[in-house]
Amino acid sequence: MFRLMRSLHNYLGLILGIQIGLWFISGFVMAYLPIEEVRGNHLKTSPQTSWHLAATSPSSVLHSYGKDASLSFSQRVIVDSRSGENDALSSIPVYQITNDGSTYRYNAQTGELLSALDEDAIAALATHQYQGDGNVVTTALIDELPQEVQNLTAPLWQVQFDDELETRFYLDPNTGSVMRVRTNTWRLFDFMWMLHIMDYKDRSNFNSPLLLTFSGSAVLFTLTGLILLYQRFRPRRNRSIFRR
Repeated sequence: MFRLMRSLHNYLGLILGIQIGLWFISGFVMAYLPIEEVRGNHLKTSPQTSWHLAATSPSSVLHSYGKDASLSFSQRVIVDSRSGENDALSSIPVYQITNDGSTYRYNAQTGELLSALDEDAIAALATHQYQGDGNVVTTALIDELPQEVQNLTAPLWQVQFDDELETRFYLDPNTGSVMRVRTNTWRLFDFMWMLHIMDYKDRSNFNSPLLLTFSGSAVLFTLTGLILLYQRFRPRRNRSIFRR
C-alpha cells in the first residue's frame, strides 16, 4: 500500500506543483496589496446628498404619469460654480420615475426634468472627483464594457487619466457618480485572483470544475504525504534476542 501511496504522491506532485506554487504566490500578493488601494478609494471623493434641501414633493412629479409608475430616490453629482468661490463638488437629490419601461429623473429641489450628462460635464465631474495627480486624457461613452467592469450595466462613461497607475474612472451617465475605479494595482490583484481561482475567462466563478478538480487533487496529495510521513517516522518495536 505504501508503494501505491508513494507513486500517487509523486504523480500528483508533478501535476500540482506549478498550480500550488501559483496559489501560494497569488495568495501572498493579494494579501500584501492594501484593499483600499486595490479598490481605488484613495483616488476618488464621493459627495453626500442632502435630502433636506428637496423642495419638490414626489406627488408633484408623479401626477403626470400613470398609476403603474414607480418612484425611487437617486442623486446627481454636480460642480457648484458660485461667484466668488472655487468650484466645489456637491450632489443634488433626484426623483427617479420608471414608467412603461422608460426612466425619468427630476431635480428634487426644483422639479426640473434632467437629461443625461454630456461629455464636457462628465469630464468636469471626473476631474473634481479625482484625488490623484494626473489629468484627463480621454472620455468615451461605452456600450460594450471591458472585462474590468463586466459586472456593471452599460452604458458607462470611461475616463482615462495620465497618472502612473493608468487610472480609469467609470461614471454613471445619469448620476455622474464614479461607479468603479480601475488602476494597475487593481489589474495586478485581478490577475492574481484569476490565477488563484483558476477562472481564466470571467475571473468570477469560484466553483469552476477546474478549481474543484485541482483542489480535490491537492487534498489527496496532502493525505498521501501524511501517510508517507507516518510510514517514515512511525515507531518501530524493538526486538530482543534471547539466547539460552
